[in-house]
Amino acid sequence: MGIAIITGASSGLGREFALQLQRSGEVDGFLLVARRRERLLALAEELSNAEILSADLATMEGVRAFAAYLEEKRPRVRVFVAAAGFGKFGDYAHLSEDTVAGMIDLNVRALVLMTHRVIPYMEKGGYLITLGSASAFTPLPHFNVYAAGKSFVLHYTKGLRDEIAPLGLTATCFCPGWVATEFLAVAEPEAGVLYPQNPKPLLEAKRVVAYALRRARRGKTLAVTNWYTKLQHLLFKLLPDRVLTVLWRKTVLKEKKQKRA
Repeated sequence: MGIAIITGASSGLGREFALQLQRSGEVDGFLLVARRRERLLALAEELSNAEILSADLATMEGVRAFAAYLEEKRPRVRVFVAAAGFGKFGDYAHLSEDTVAGMIDLNVRALVLMTHRVIPYMEKGGYLITLGSASAFTPLPHFNVYAAGKSFVLHYTKGLRDEIAPLGLTATCFCPGWVATEFLAVAEPEAGVLYPQNPKPLLEAKRVVAYALRRARRGKTLAVTNWYTKLQHLLFKLLPDRVLTVLWRKTVLKEKKQKRA
């Protein structure tokens, strides 16, 4: 067996991947990567043979720290889960340049560079899971940068799958819908910005991660969770983007109200 490397492991889906891989017994160790060192240490105590790397993967310094770890330790990697990422609602006029750059750097650049770094250390029969999204399937105004980044991740994973097949590796893009994690609190905008209020159905992290792992172990390219998200996926294939955009704007997006003091 080899180890599992999980980015974004300090909370949410990344943390849940670590816990479920621990219970499965299919790896013999972990490298947990995220910014928040205290949370990584707390998770490491729940796992066997876990190391941590506290790094801001939205920066090149963080990506280089990950590369340096691999070069020094030269681990045998069974599973790589690229779960680090964040989103923020808002249009071009509301999102700051730092927020836009941060989403692109973490959700896209870091994912690609770290994946390329880890592949040479992966053992035959191993698998990669990239964190896509249901938003990857169609343009989403007022969530545009995040959705466009996830569309990139989806197509990148599909292409990567063909490249790494001769190595005996597979790649799966995990595309959940709304999941009950810290993601929604981070994504919530300031007053006056359009966003989905009380998004439903709100899925349980344990269930969607278990499904993603089952799909990845079977070598599937996509893990699209629950019937609602699968129906979305089908409709996104059948309906023109313009129709989907109008539905998104009229039926989902609401204006964020100012909280009363």
